[in-house]
Amino acid sequence: MERINYKRPHRAVIRCKAKMHLLQASEHSFEWSESVDDTLLKELSAVLFQSSRYQALFQQCQSMQDISHTEDELVHELVATYQQISSRRHDPVVQSLNALL
Repeated sequence: MERINYKRPHRAVIRCKAKMHLLQASEHSFEWSESVDDTLLKELSAVLFQSSRYQALFQQCQSMQDISHTEDELVHELVATYQQISSRRHDPVVQSLNALL
């Protein structure tokens, strides 16, 4: 079980908030109505949390307000990356490359 460190954004909270934003976006958009791919979201989260940028961001957090702001930044980044990848899934070039894998 992951220990909670209140001096940094909690990974599960960030992933949950990102999924919530994605689900809300799918409700309000007629163009993007696919369900959320949890596996993709977890993989993107893992890459983000292992990055040096994530480490630097959470080390700068001095207050709960800083943590909240950093969580919001990371959620926004996860959502934007997820949506960018999801929108490219229907690209014929991407589909042909995926077929080769």
